[in-house]
Amino acid sequence: MPVARGRPPIENPKTERLYIRLTPQEKAEILSFAKEKGYSLLGLIREGIEAVKQK
Repeated sequence: MPVARGRPPIENPKTERLYIRLTPQEKAEILSFAKEKGYSLLGLIREGIEAVKQK
């Protein structure tokens, strides 16, 4: 029997997607801010959630 190949399964796979609607200006502002501060979009969202939780 052949050896299984490919990536090993992970414990908590990211299978869910989230779609949002933005204006072109909002999108540009978010992408610019994320790039300027060195965040990925998901990282920026996570930081924002944590900041709101701290309030």
